[in-house]
Amino acid sequence: MSFVALLTVDAQDANNILDKTAATLKAGGNVKIGFTLEVDGTSSVGYIKLQGQKFVVNMGGSITWFDGKTMWTYVKANEEVNVTAPTAAEAAKMNPYAFLSFYKKGYTAKMGNSSAKEHEVILTGSQSSSYKKVVIRINKSTNTPSNIKMTSSKDVVTVIKCNSFLKNQKYKASTFQFNKKNYPQVEVVDLR
Repeated sequence: MSFVALLTVDAQDANNILDKTAATLKAGGNVKIGFTLEVDGTSSVGYIKLQGQKFVVNMGGSITWFDGKTMWTYVKANEEVNVTAPTAAEAAKMNPYAFLSFYKKGYTAKMGNSSAKEHEVILTGSQSSSYKKVVIRINKSTNTPSNIKMTSSKDVVTVIKCNSFLKNQKYKASTFQFNKKNYPQVEVVDLR
């Protein structure tokens, strides 16, 4: 088998694994994923609730709600909520699991150093990609991500470690929207 043929098989395997992971998350319906986020040596624990393109990310000191159209970002330290109408790319930057949809556009996938329990898939971004490299470790038995390491075009490294994965959760539409009644003292800044 030629070198080019081996590279093609490698890319197909990597894409197949990512396709299975995306299908697993979609089949899980409404999911809640607990994670630890590390950026530049700072670590925090949080969770994300996903329903299609909608999400809420809670990192303790900040919460971001996205209902598919409007995004509300609450920063506890400032007691302020910024309201925006983000582009799809901007919304994806706030969703740590957005790689499950963007890996097919602007990224080249290949297999990395897999182990007995995990696949490793490496995504290399094009010049216009948000991340120049994304390394994803995926549990072989559950097809769910266990670790995601993203390197931005500015060499900022973000690591997401999945601590829990709950599927088929019950969410109301209001789960993905900021509710002023729950934060009466907060200043709302509409940037739309």
